[in-house]
Amino acid sequence: MTDYDAPILHLGSLTPEELYVLLGNIRNVYASGDPAKHLVPDEALAAFLAHCSQKIGEAYFRTPRTTIKAFADFLAVLEQNPDIKWTSLIDEIPVEEDRPSDMPEIGEGDGDAGGDGLTSFTI
Repeated sequence: MTDYDAPILHLGSLTPEELYVLLGNIRNVYASGDPAKHLVPDEALAAFLAHCSQKIGEAYFRTPRTTIKAFADFLAVLEQNPDIKWTSLIDEIPVEEDRPSDMPEIGEGDGDAGGDGLTSFTI
């Protein structure tokens, strides 16, 4: 089964440090830029990455899409349940290894039939 309503994102590999920074930025966006509204402290970012590493190994930073989605889900659950501590929830967050997309990569200019910036296709 495939969810065709979900956005398709092709994300390149990130280093663990880059993924840590990205999770911090996601946390900041989720808090509308207000550090007082952060749902989790800095140590939760490292703990979440360690959890992902235990669940799917090094794939957590090579294909970061599922790690990012799981972190956003983690924040959503914490926001909806303010009485739950992040430390008790972190081990319950499911993280699955990202499956490669069966969609071809589209480079710049691919499908540009007339040089007008429009893509041509046949049904």
